[in-house]
Amino acid sequence: MNRVVKNTIDARSTIARVQRKEAGAVLTFAGTVRDRHRNRDVVAIDYHAYESMAARELAKLEHDIESRWPELRAAIVHRIGRLELGEASVLIAVSSPHRAGGFDALRYAIDELKKRAPIWKKELYADGSFAWLEGS
Repeated sequence: MNRVVKNTIDARSTIARVQRKEAGAVLTFAGTVRDRHRNRDVVAIDYHAYESMAARELAKLEHDIESRWPELRAAIVHRIGRLELGEASVLIAVSSPHRAGGFDALRYAIDELKKRAPIWKKELYADGSFAWLEGS
């Protein structure tokens, strides 16, 4: 399974990785490219990663989630390359017998991903400038 991809994230296959008969809830979080950030007009984001290490960190994060919430199953996929407005850069899916733990796990996952995964983003602005951003 690919956790770091160069093409559009396949939401169905990511969700399929966590679906199971005892899960009463499948929750997802999709991070998308927005048109404004820090009072600047954004036209795209260019994501870069140390791919093999990022994939390992995402796998470890899935394991950490499943250890912290044993009733959950987790799957995380991050896209790299140039993404246009509205495109998904990350998809996190969790399945759970009940929704509450799943919501907590989604927040934990995105916060930890930003701290741990060697993935960087270069935000491209309408005026032709850009900025490298960390942890946002």
